[in-house]
Parts: sequence; structure tokens; C-alpha cells
Amino acid sequence: RDIEKLISVEQREAEVGAELLTYLEEIGAELRTAVVVPTLFGSVDALTDALETIEAQYLANRDPHLHFAILSDFTDAPTPRQPADAAILDAAVRGVRALNARYAPESDDAFFLFHRDRQWNEAQGVWMGWERKRGKLSQFNRFLRADADDRGAFSTIVGAVTSLRGVRYVITLDADTVLPPDAASLLIGTLAHPL
Repeated sequence: RDIEKLISVEQREAEVGAELLTYLEEIGAELRTAVVVPTLFGSVDALTDALETIEAQYLANRDPHLHFAILSDFTDAPTPRQPADAAILDAAVRGVRALNARYAPESDDAFFLFHRDRQWNEAQGVWMGWERKRGKLSQFNRFLRADADDRGAFSTIVGAVTSLRGVRYVITLDADTVLPPDAASLLIGTLAHPL
């Protein structure tokens, strides 16, 4: 009898595990999620790589309630502005707008750019993005919870941000991380599962 009970419990645990992985077929508005990639822009080539990566992530994980954002800073510098900054930022703005025009022409909310200016860091002796990756993520989360007109710490924002105000989850990826096909919905489904 104990063996039957053990087999029954193990079988139920396996069924629950399968439910966790298949629970979510479509991301609902109440589970709206942002996939963010914190990155540094040191050149137009680095920016182009970031845009290609975020487009690939989107193509593998399409859903109207899943949004993709680049959280960017320029690389550290001895001055607040560098000669290449304007060209890099202009290319980033045009690139994100082009992605939205291609994949979300009506809503303009599949792709976003959140860019911060450099700030003086006395301890490091350079101009840099405040707290680097941790700072970008912290300020992005603060932006999500702020008033609709509050730009927070971001000097440049591209994309229709109204939809982001309802974000429940944020998935953070490193620039070189690949989000496998449908992995976002599996992660969100697991988080949202009632267990």
C-alpha cells in the first residue's frame, strides 16, 4: 500500500510539473511582460548587434503582451559627451523605430529603447551610466511604476510606453543570451501558475 501511495504521489508531482511547463499558451494582458537587455553602446556596430539580437528574441517569442527593450548607456568616458555619441544614439532611435514599423506598425509597442546619459562617478573617476547594469534595471523598474509622464532617469525613450505601465514581469537577458523559442511564455506561465 505504501508503494502505491508513493507511486501515486510521484505521478501527481510529474503531472503538476508538466502543467507548470504547459500552463500558458498565450500571455494575457494581466501577465504583460518586458524582456530587457541592458547594454553599453560604444559604437554603431555594437548597437547594430543589439538590434539584431533583440529582433531575434522577438521572432522566437512573439506575443502582443510581450515587449522587448534595450536599456542602454554609452561606454565610460573622460567627458560627459564623446564625438560618436550622437551618431550612435541616432542609429539606435532609427533602429528601434524601424523594428516597430516592421513588426508593430499600429501599436509601436513591440520594441523600446531606454537610454541614459553619463553621470560623473567620483569613485571611478569617469563619466558613466549610474550603477551600470543594476542601475539601468532599477531605474527601468522605477519607470514602470511611475506616472505616465515621468521619464525617470532616461534621456531618450523610443516606443509607445503606455502599454508598459501594465507590465507585471521583467525578464532580463545579457546581450549574449539567447531566449529559446517560446521560452518567455514558459517562464511567465511558471511564474503565474497558482502553485
